[in-house]
Amino acid sequence: MHQELFEKGQQPKSRGLVILKAGKKILSKNQQAFNKLTQKIEKLHKNIEKKQLQFDTALTIYGNEIHPVKITLAGYRRQLVTILWNTYKDYKLSITDQRHLKAILKEHVVELCTQMPEEPDEALKKMFGELEGISIESVLQREKQMMKSEMEEMCADMNIDAGFGDIDANDDKAMAEKMAELQQRLKEMAEKDQEPFGHRPKKRKLTPKQEENERMRQAVEAMKQKNISTIYKQLARLFHPDLEQDEERRAQKEILMKELTAAYEAKNLHALLTLELKWIHKENDHLESLGDEKLAIYLEILREQARSLEQEIDDIYHQPRYQVLVEEFGWDVQRFPIETVKGQLLELKDIQASFKRDLEDFQSPHALRHIKSMIAEWKMAQRQQIHNEEQELLSILFGNK
Repeated sequence: MHQELFEKGQQPKSRGLVILKAGKKILSKNQQAFNKLTQKIEKLHKNIEKKQLQFDTALTIYGNEIHPVKITLAGYRRQLVTILWNTYKDYKLSITDQRHLKAILKEHVVELCTQMPEEPDEALKKMFGELEGISIESVLQREKQMMKSEMEEMCADMNIDAGFGDIDANDDKAMAEKMAELQQRLKEMAEKDQEPFGHRPKKRKLTPKQEENERMRQAVEAMKQKNISTIYKQLARLFHPDLEQDEERRAQKEILMKELTAAYEAKNLHALLTLELKWIHKENDHLESLGDEKLAIYLEILREQARSLEQEIDDIYHQPRYQVLVEEFGWDVQRFPIETVKGQLLELKDIQASFKRDLEDFQSPHALRHIKSMIAEWKMAQRQQIHNEEQELLSILFGNK
């Protein structure tokens, strides 16, 4: 039975889940709603695939192109800092230029020390300490202590005893374990209370009408599960590969069985109906014969599925493998993943080219002249920034904004 479905080279054509009009007969409201929902779900699936592909492409660009450029930039910046540091220590500049060069050096050294993936070398640590008047180790310890204090305050606000006070802020492993433990507790709270920091209201006695509605809801839920189970069992008998002798057909059935099981476990009625229509009925007449009672149940399941898919689209950027993109680019990457990453790549390449030119100039026989020119440009930029801030303040004071 149904062996013709698995003949070599033959695959049923995929059909959309659409209830067609029979002659001049008008579709019922439930049939029209069914068509709209199945079309919506098909569109949502395509949107999820499209969004997933966009994030995967953005992640590939980040890993293969942006990350290498960042490594190159860090190397260029390290060379630049060494050159500027030597100039700063040789006192070949005027007092004013020396002061501005120190400010420029601070920016570059802090950038290197705080954003390098590895620990700064001893020479860089020495530069940081002399420029900032405090060691890099002290700064990092202070930041870790601040983070620990913030976590303790947040836990206190939520009445959670997370035990941050019992660990050393400088113990990175212990802090990471405690953070993971807190995240798990928050997740459990969200699942239990259906909101991260809320509290489930006390269960109240139901009115007779509410009790009747609850019984109806449970009955509908049972019918929903029964219909899903019926389709699953019917298809499972057809797809089960164990009794299949032909190796190629067995491989086909193993793939279909995995697809069927995944759809059943996810209560994905749309996928189950598609498989049923594709491999058993093969005609939309099957959908037209569905009664209003079964259609009503299907509509409720499909509405839940549509809501779940909409939430899945919104949550794509929360997937762990995309966190590097979210941390790097923020909100923009959720809306325009590829455009945001490509835009950043172009900016970084421009910066890389600028750094390369500067290094060539600063290593030339006229290095001091180029450094003085850089300081002059930096002073001009600082004056422009101060001017812009003053204009912004005046606009706020005089109500122009």
